[in-house]
Amino acid sequence: MKTRIVAITFDRKEQPLRATLHTHLGPVKVVWRDVCGDRCWFTSGILDAKKLAVPAIERIERRVSQL
Repeated sequence: MKTRIVAITFDRKEQPLRATLHTHLGPVKVVWRDVCGDRCWFTSGILDAKKLAVPAIERIERRVSQL
């Protein structure tokens, strides 16, 4: 089963701020933060669901970088 991107919130610079993803193991919430000048993402949810959500998170980052 594929991970669905349910919602994405962007900041003023059109960078992702928050996202909600649904996997068949449960929901995963993602938050992007600036850590020492680098944008990093942090997740909450069940560990196995987080592992399934990684390709979708990378897909969001690729789409944003293309804009």
